[in-house]
Amino acid sequence: MVAKAVRTSTSDAAERPFVEPVRSRRTFESAIEHIISGIEHAQLREGDRLPTETDLAKQLGISKPTLRQALRVLERSGLLLVKPGNAGGIFLRSEYLATDAISSSIATHEHFVLETLRARRVVERAIAKEAMATATPDDLAEIERTVDLLLSAGIGRTQVLRADMMFHRAVARAAHNRVLDETLQVIYHHLAPTRDAYSESAEEAARVYEIHRRQLDAMVACDEERLDRALDVHFRFLEDRLAKTLGRPWAGLFLRPAPAQAANLADLT
Repeated sequence: MVAKAVRTSTSDAAERPFVEPVRSRRTFESAIEHIISGIEHAQLREGDRLPTETDLAKQLGISKPTLRQALRVLERSGLLLVKPGNAGGIFLRSEYLATDAISSSIATHEHFVLETLRARRVVERAIAKEAMATATPDDLAEIERTVDLLLSAGIGRTQVLRADMMFHRAVARAAHNRVLDETLQVIYHHLAPTRDAYSESAEEAARVYEIHRRQLDAMVACDEERLDRALDVHFRFLEDRLAKTLGRPWAGLFLRPAPAQAANLADLT
């Protein structure tokens, strides 16, 4: 498919932004609506190129992580084609607007991401606590090595993501349980798109370093309460960003109702 120049319907269209700023709290879904509107106003055809990710995020007035979530849904629904790399870009894949497919993709995407993040809490917590009880000095030294990688000068976004994954794999190996190790790999296979979407820049290396260091220090001290606090901060790093993107409170997405409250809710159905 050969990329073409962006089409415009009037002579002054080049001076007009491709999309209007997002003003809704549910920025994730609103971004999708605004991108579709921009495609229609610019009269794009199959194979035409949209503005760059940087330009779209700036025009929409949203973060790149929020934009990436919107683009992922539109790509999954068949409307867009996103090619990575310097020679890539965002292209219109089809001129047919599959409204039902987009709505379905939005619902499926949100539900799957939430399921993955909830599962991550269960699995990673179990692995960290098992590793705290079984880790050898060599295991702890290897975990610390992955933490210190985040202090490397000039570390880039890709390296931050790799160092983060190396940390979690090292913790899983320290648990000396092959089933837990394999389970973590499944979780991170599903989590990869979300981690990529919500890791905006290499500037986060210092924050990720702090989070990993707290967890390691708690494991070395064999302090379960301290480890729980460190893990909660760790989990919230992605969860808070997702909640902000969806325009919903974190508690409504990740806190389960107390047993009595759940029973009352059941009585109402």
